[in-house]
Amino acid sequence: MNKRNLILLILLAISNFAQSQIKQGKIFYEMDFPDIPSDQKILMGNNLPKDATAYFKNNKSRVETPTPFGKLIIIRDASKKEFIFAFNNLDKKKKIAFKKTDKEVADAVKDSTKAEVKIEITNETKMIAGYKGTKANVKAIIKKDTIVSEYWFSSEIPKINMGNEQDEIFSKINGGLLEYTVVQGGMRVIMRVRQLVKEEINDNLFELSTSYKLVKDEEELAIEMMR
Repeated sequence: MNKRNLILLILLAISNFAQSQIKQGKIFYEMDFPDIPSDQKILMGNNLPKDATAYFKNNKSRVETPTPFGKLIIIRDASKKEFIFAFNNLDKKKKIAFKKTDKEVADAVKDSTKAEVKIEITNETKMIAGYKGTKANVKAIIKKDTIVSEYWFSSEIPKINMGNEQDEIFSKINGGLLEYTVVQGGMRVIMRVRQLVKEEINDNLFELSTSYKLVKDEEELAIEMMR
């Protein structure tokens, strides 16, 4: 999985927490790759991202995901209509970041994943991380390919706005996602809430530290990290 796919994956995972019953706290996610055999997962080891942590407060969010190259951080402030993508390479002691507007992010994802989406809300439920999730069957038709995914949601947790064509999904889903599937390069990735903790979150988490060097875009970030 390259850096671009990883950024898109985490962006799809969490980008903007809207109004809900829980105003602030943090969510621990686990990631699974069901199409990769268990023996291959062992061999790949740390080359596969396994989890993500999201901090949220009203309309702000921060997502941290460990990767083989370092820690990927995505900060989102809906009031500023802006995303900050930051990368912290501990081995090379490099901290690089770039900013994107809502429109720039939406256009980038739209160009790469144009789809016709059909949603069916079912009566099926199951418990995930202590919350009752309702199942939605989502069918995405991309060119001649059809991808069917299960989305489990709850009105008790923060609602996620993905900022791309998936907005159509969330306009019909009354709640945030407890579990769902992302397809990257023909491979399924399952994101699942492991734990949600209600606690006060410091506003400083949603600001970019001055220790980060700002660059133009993800290409310049990759170049800086390779040096």
